[in-house]
Amino acid sequence: MNVFEKNLSLIKSCQPDVFNKLDAYIKGVYVPLNNNIEQIALANQDDIIINMLVTCNGAGHLICDHEDPISQAYNWIDRYIDPSSKADIVFGLGFGYHIEVLLTSFKNRRVTVIEPDIELFYQILKVRNMELVITKADIFVDEPVDVILGKLNTLLWDADKGGIQCQPFEVYGEMFPGLWDDLRERFIKAAHNFNVDISTIRLFGELWVHNNIKNAARLHEASNAWGLAGNFRNIPGILVSAGPSLSKNVHLLNELKSKAVIMAAGTAVNVLERYGVTPHFMVGTDGTEGEAEIHKKVRSRDIYFIYSNQVATGSVESYRGPKYFMNFPVDVYSERFLKYAGVHSELFASGPSVANTCFDLLLKMGCNPIILVGQDLAFTGGIKYAGEEAHGQAHADSSDYEKKGYTLTKDIYGQDIYTRADFISMKNWFEMYFEKAKDIVDIINATEGGLNINFATNDTLESTIQKGSFREANIEGKIRDIYKSNLFGEEVKDKLKAYNEIIYREIERLCQCSKRQKKLADLIKREVYHPTRDKKAFKRTVDEISTLADAVIESPIYDSVLKRIIEIEFYLIKAELERALKETSNYGSVKNAYMNAIERQNSMLEQKLVKIKELLEVKDEDCQ
Repeated sequence: MNVFEKNLSLIKSCQPDVFNKLDAYIKGVYVPLNNNIEQIALANQDDIIINMLVTCNGAGHLICDHEDPISQAYNWIDRYIDPSSKADIVFGLGFGYHIEVLLTSFKNRRVTVIEPDIELFYQILKVRNMELVITKADIFVDEPVDVILGKLNTLLWDADKGGIQCQPFEVYGEMFPGLWDDLRERFIKAAHNFNVDISTIRLFGELWVHNNIKNAARLHEASNAWGLAGNFRNIPGILVSAGPSLSKNVHLLNELKSKAVIMAAGTAVNVLERYGVTPHFMVGTDGTEGEAEIHKKVRSRDIYFIYSNQVATGSVESYRGPKYFMNFPVDVYSERFLKYAGVHSELFASGPSVANTCFDLLLKMGCNPIILVGQDLAFTGGIKYAGEEAHGQAHADSSDYEKKGYTLTKDIYGQDIYTRADFISMKNWFEMYFEKAKDIVDIINATEGGLNINFATNDTLESTIQKGSFREANIEGKIRDIYKSNLFGEEVKDKLKAYNEIIYREIERLCQCSKRQKKLADLIKREVYHPTRDKKAFKRTVDEISTLADAVIESPIYDSVLKRIIEIEFYLIKAELERALKETSNYGSVKNAYMNAIERQNSMLEQKLVKIKELLEVKDEDCQ
């Protein structure tokens, strides 16, 4: 068996997805995503292949150090690898020396290798034994960045301590600069967004579930927002946010009321009303009661309120104008109910900000172009919202911003400006979405200030109006007709009652599982069962405890009402337990750590189940 046959055999058993792709490529039925390489030449010494010369964009690149690739690998480790990290994503396989040193130097690391070119991968396998890399690392070959970032997400959720690095083997950064820059930028954004999401879920998860259930009780009063989809094709859509720069062009909006769909994100509706502008829509998704204050202040009763059920209950209760309910990814409770009730309503996208969702709404409605105003994503002029009194330019009070951990950057004019983490997260979301949408809709950022948002064209609103196709359209009449024809009505109210009774019964079952698990855990805690006295009985008890724990995750209501309020805490308990188990093999210490984890999980679960039962407002006799 030659080198290639051995490598291929190992790939077939250890990396089956890579094998299938490579096999299809060899047979000529796979079309590569990446095709940057112009030529590959082998370098020989005494009949041994010691290197490759790869030509990309007219330039030649040696794939490893010609004289001492092992020293090169160790130098790469010294320059790039943090010993405290738990995982590495390496852009570039090369001849694998650097990967082998990484795997042997840090034996417990999870290593993912990204090989961007399948022809180069094929040629490498033909000349060098890659057994260690194939058997110990995860390999991605010629994959889209989205697939690679999916791997990142699983690593982020891993319970072990330590960071995750994404580093290039230098020559690959030179051969594939566009691919590497794209991966690096999106890796940073994904990691940042994950941290924001985790913090948000821990802070608001229980509140969201509360709002989902309580707001659903008023669903029969609303209309289905999915009825708006596709009904405003080629009508301009204006996404209004409340950033400081809105004051520059807000006076132009009233003249567009019959020519463009005007949608206010969050608190922008209050700012617009102060300027005498009444938008067609206001959109709310924030679950905190501060959001309710926004909608309590709205004077008009002619604005259509688009909301998700995670919005503050006070928002839905206080606003007396017409409402559109939108199906939202983080509200699995409502999504599952709509399916149960046989109501068609596809998902609208969620993001770090309600403005992100507004863009998705306008896109799905068919609006084109979509114009952003007031989307500063920064403290333009030292203020957060349009209409606030400016306290001097942002850089004038730099110490105050820096104390709060804000970031100094440049605005669209190249001037210094401060921003913060949540604004950057919103910007990242916009850029990822805009990149996908730019070929189907014109995106114009007419904010006239703030941060630059890639894949959007910067212009003034006045210039956009002059250059654009703003024609008279019966926008208000269209919105009203869609609203009337998509009202949920009393039938939904009856179905919701039946749906909640099903959830209530499942909660009762989980309560019984929790009680049973506590009894079994107590038997082990009091050493009624002990591995040295009755190994079979002890194992049987531990297995049942584990099965009862799995019953929560496998429950049909886990995703819809439990996940948001226990997932993160269960994850943290699991991480703490796994670290404790790694530090000791003493049975007494292991038992104490294990019992502590079970007790904490049970206590938390029981508390959350009681709260959900109260929210459902289902009487016991309804479930007989």
